[in-house]
Amino acid sequence: MNQKKILRIIVPGIRTKLSFFTAILVISILSITSSLHYDQQKKALEDKLESELKTPLEYINSVVLDLENLNRSLVMIEEFKVRVKEKQKELKQFKRTIVSKETGFLGTLKDFGKSIGLNVRRGNVYRSVDTYFSRYLSEKEIDDFETKVRTELRKETGAPIDPKTYEYLRGLAEKTALGRITAERAKIRLSEIDAELKSIEDELAANDIDTKKKNAFTNEKLKLNKEQKLNQRFIAEGEKKFLYYETLLTKALQNFFRGSYKDHITSIGLAPDKIRIFAYDKLGKETLDTGLLFPESSGTGKKLLNQAEFIKSKKSLFVDKDNLHYLRDEYNPINYEVGGRQYEVVFRPVFRNPNTAGRAKQIIDLLNREETSFDLFFEEDQKISEELAGVVNKLKTRVTELKKEGKVKPGADPTYRSLANEYAKIIKKRESKFLELLPNKDSFERRKNYWNEEHTNLVNQKKQIANEIKDWELKLKSPPKEGEKVFTLEEIQEKIRNLEFVLEENNDLIQRHLQSKNDWSNFSEAKLNDAILEIRSAALEDFAFVPFKTGSSALFRYYKDNSERENQNYKSKQFREWILAGNSETDLPKLKGKISFSDTGILVRSRTEVEEMMWALDLSPIVSSKEKKSGLVYDLLQKDLLGFNIIILDRTEGYRQIKKNREEQIRYASIIAVVGILLAYVLAWLFVRKIKIISKKTEEIEKGNLNVSFPKAGYDEIGILSESLNDMVHGLKEREEMKGELVAAEEIQKRLLPNKLPTSLEDKIELAAFYKAMAGVGGDYYDFIELNDGKLVFCIGDVSNHGVGPAIVMALFRAQIRSIFRRGERNLKKILLEANASLYEDTPDHIFVTFFLGVFDPEKSTVEYISAGHVKPMFYDASSNKIHELPAGGLPLGMDENSFFETTIERKAIVMDVGDIFFQYTDGLDEARSLDGSFFGKPKIAKQLLMSGKENANEVIAKMVGELEIHTKQKLSQPGMSTLSDDIAMIAIRKK
Repeated sequence: MNQKKILRIIVPGIRTKLSFFTAILVISILSITSSLHYDQQKKALEDKLESELKTPLEYINSVVLDLENLNRSLVMIEEFKVRVKEKQKELKQFKRTIVSKETGFLGTLKDFGKSIGLNVRRGNVYRSVDTYFSRYLSEKEIDDFETKVRTELRKETGAPIDPKTYEYLRGLAEKTALGRITAERAKIRLSEIDAELKSIEDELAANDIDTKKKNAFTNEKLKLNKEQKLNQRFIAEGEKKFLYYETLLTKALQNFFRGSYKDHITSIGLAPDKIRIFAYDKLGKETLDTGLLFPESSGTGKKLLNQAEFIKSKKSLFVDKDNLHYLRDEYNPINYEVGGRQYEVVFRPVFRNPNTAGRAKQIIDLLNREETSFDLFFEEDQKISEELAGVVNKLKTRVTELKKEGKVKPGADPTYRSLANEYAKIIKKRESKFLELLPNKDSFERRKNYWNEEHTNLVNQKKQIANEIKDWELKLKSPPKEGEKVFTLEEIQEKIRNLEFVLEENNDLIQRHLQSKNDWSNFSEAKLNDAILEIRSAALEDFAFVPFKTGSSALFRYYKDNSERENQNYKSKQFREWILAGNSETDLPKLKGKISFSDTGILVRSRTEVEEMMWALDLSPIVSSKEKKSGLVYDLLQKDLLGFNIIILDRTEGYRQIKKNREEQIRYASIIAVVGILLAYVLAWLFVRKIKIISKKTEEIEKGNLNVSFPKAGYDEIGILSESLNDMVHGLKEREEMKGELVAAEEIQKRLLPNKLPTSLEDKIELAAFYKAMAGVGGDYYDFIELNDGKLVFCIGDVSNHGVGPAIVMALFRAQIRSIFRRGERNLKKILLEANASLYEDTPDHIFVTFFLGVFDPEKSTVEYISAGHVKPMFYDASSNKIHELPAGGLPLGMDENSFFETTIERKAIVMDVGDIFFQYTDGLDEARSLDGSFFGKPKIAKQLLMSGKENANEVIAKMVGELEIHTKQKLSQPGMSTLSDDIAMIAIRKK
């Protein structure tokens, strides 16, 4: 048993392969569909939980912010009470003393005594009065602030807070405020001590200090060191007290609002058994836990809270000082499996001031995308900030001087007003530069055009529907025209009702479209522009006011409603003008119409404090360095981070259901796969049976039996294959017969070529030749004929086309040439004329012969030759070691009559010296192609002839053939057919 048979037994057959392929296909399809179904179910679960989470999470965020604001407000009220007293002492220096004469009854009495001649004089009364700079927030303003905060403290029933509970909260706030004030005072004093110690160290380092001074400085240093340690203890105690009581205050506020929070969270659909939300401040202190509001939520993720990996992830939120990588609204969730339950944990940041944070995030998103469209403005913004610095320094200096003088308020001082006007102009310049360098102006125009186009389409639709209604109403009033379709009254009324309904829907669309004209909620370019232009105003407002309500809704309304934007921008502008006016420290100006600053919140800063913050914001470039991530936008966002929400989602039940569905699907899929494979195996057997019959028949052909007939197998592909194989067998038979004929023809042609080269002139010349037919027999021809007078005739020809036909022409032509020479004709031109007349008469138009005929004369060592359209011969000149291409030309034989043919041919002659080589060939040599299609070419023929010019004739031919084999990658010197594109013949004559 040979190797092929063994492989046929071992290697799987078509039936097995087809079954295997079907199995792979079925399993792949089922696997892909199962996987897609699983992913869809998982996505649906995630979307459902996300939708369930969205509203509660927004509410929790607002709760966290509200608690933070109430906490801050309560503490701020108590701080104000302390700071007002301190401020009154601090600002006492800015009061003015007014001198006036005694008034009242005593003054009148003295005036009367003086009038009657008594030596009495009315005395001076000295009175201290407030100036602009000696006023701060009054106790009344603080009381008003406290009243407003107290109204926010309402129970879930809407009832106001009872005095006892409020007094408890106020007491915690007071202790918190005292702790913070103690720590702040100690920090301020520490910085002063550090400066004093440095000064003392400088004095003690002096060489010329006397002993008395040295002792005094040493004692002072010891006192300051003791005070330094004391203040360090005060800082630690104050901060500890502040954090402790702030925690108690936060928990107290949570307990107070717990009922209302629970009711509201329940109403908005939080699933407490699946979702648990924790809120933390940025130090990691817990501020809210829905597990404390709902008993069923307290167990959610209970085991997870003690997991080391979860604790590590949670701690990383509060250890990292840089919060810029927490700017996205959504984060990749972290999945945990604890006790057989599946949990998904999401971390989301909460920002204290959504108006500022929302704008800052948009700018940072722009920077993170590495867009350069706003870079020109950011550069201008830096320059304007530097320009402002000079004006701000002058303003600070002038305000300090006015405080010392205490006579006029800033708004009444010409110098201050002039500087304030200059400041306002620079700010205006910044806005103008922004509008000038705005890179996305085109988007506004495109949006406007798109809106107009949509509006026009809707209006045209409305007109079209209205016209249709009118047409149908006319049909109610007038009879149908001749040839017009007739409708019943009910059909017309029904048609009108439908059109009226469509018209109403169209009107609703137009109204919604009109409302969307200035809606920025989905207009990212406008929101980004607003963020860059208004972020300083938003930050200034956040610093100056404590809002009544917080959350992202205000910013959403701002983007949604154009009037809201106009009102807000108007208020921001008026607020800045109030600051720069310098006429009042706490009384805000009245605004036009129903617009009021009270909508913004409670003013908790004096004008002077707000002015200093405005200077700081305007002096800070929005972006200082992209690489270092520095600038106002980064600072604001980092300072604005309030804390984090940690959301724990229990997805166990959902995943269990998905897993159960998947297992069920896999079971059904497995059954389908098994049935499919079995069916494929049976069907494959039916098809393969026919193929096996064909396969056995082809094995017979392989053994050499061509008397095989393939059975008819229908009209499908197998049937076509069977018919094709029958045709192939028939063709093979014919080819075998033709092959035998070609072998005989090749043998005959070989006999026509010189069997041996002439030896009569071997003392004079060396002869060599080579012949290779493309298909066994060919149309190329060469010959050597010895003449009686001792001369040698050599010729080479090329019949057009290839194969048997040209070979027959070549045989006849050879016989004719030899016959002419035997007859005694020696005139080369006459020989060609005779041959041409015969070929032109006896061969078809497409058959012609290129022919080269030469005669070597041993006595004169000359070669006389004539060419009929053949390639030019190569001549190696041994004396100069150069190759020459000899002149030749003419029209090929059999192409035209002798009258024209004779004019194209002429005899030539050349003398051969010792070592010279006469080389002639057919065009199959220079047109032989390599594998990449390049020709062998005449230059290569000349180069090879030059390289072997010193060799004998046989070596010249052998090396030429060797080079040709390298070029064509074929063994041309061996017997058998080749895959050349043309026959090749060449002869070489070398003079000894």
